[in-house]
Amino acid sequence: MVNGWKVAAVLLTILIVLGAATLLGTYFVWRAEAHLALRQARNAWTALRITGIEYYGMGKDLYDDRTASGLKKEAEEQVLEVAECEGSIVVLGKDDEHLEPTRLLYREGPYLVYYYLDENENRQWQIYRAQSMFALDSSKAENFR
Repeated sequence: MVNGWKVAAVLLTILIVLGAATLLGTYFVWRAEAHLALRQARNAWTALRITGIEYYGMGKDLYDDRTASGLKKEAEEQVLEVAECEGSIVVLGKDDEHLEPTRLLYREGPYLVYYYLDENENRQWQIYRAQSMFALDSSKAENFR
């Protein structure tokens, strides 16, 4: 004869193990994707330095504060081509003396990589993952007033 409590306990244990395995698997997938985004951001940073040196040699400036990326259009295309990345770059700060960006955002898919120099001039990289929680159109917006 099968005891109902034992069956329930076994089923609950199986569900908990499956849930934990799913969460753990998702964590490791997201972490691997974040590492890839960081690698691409570092490639973009290096490409910015190389392109900056090239532009300096030609007597040009690759930065343009009037654009969304902070770069001239042709310079942005060259940086993305050299870096071989598919994301987007936004230069937030630059050091004209060393021809390198001091603050930059790199976005690829749901990942956002923020690069900056701290108060001791050490390079810092922070990786964030953006995830949509819900979409709100104008008809549903009335419920949130």
